[in-house]
Amino acid sequence: MKETQPVIGSLAPDFRLKKTEGTEFHLAEACRQKPVVLVFYPGDFTPVCTKQFCGYQENFEAFQKWNVQLLGLSKDSSEKHKSFSERYGFSFPLVTDIKNQVAKDYGCTSLYMLGRVSRAICIVGKDQRLLYRHVEPIAVTYRTSEDVFKTLEELKAKGLI
Repeated sequence: MKETQPVIGSLAPDFRLKKTEGTEFHLAEACRQKPVVLVFYPGDFTPVCTKQFCGYQENFEAFQKWNVQLLGLSKDSSEKHKSFSERYGFSFPLVTDIKNQVAKDYGCTSLYMLGRVSRAICIVGKDQRLLYRHVEPIAVTYRTSEDVFKTLEELKAKGLI
């Protein structure tokens, strides 16, 4: 299995995927509006993913104050995403990466996960440059809202967002 490791500062791989409500998410277009926080995750309704996403929802207003877009990506179907999102009241979209191709393009797999998609955060700037990438080595760890805010603060201090 060939794993790509995008380089920080390089152009982030572009993609178009369907959001839960059926509209399309296009990274290049979204980046023109504001930076995008890509949240790769193994699956809807799993205990750790649910805890992670509920934490992001609890802090959604703070994410908005940072003027960033949150986007969840997994291989789950749009129907499952819709059910997951409605059950927990997520204010951010989830998209279906059916073959995990976008996750692979961003290098979001882990040897500890036997090459499967791991939980990961990638931050893409308004110029579509990859500003940050963190792939969790094991399935039970994730970046909290506070972790993401700290990273955004560091990127801001460097003048990148």
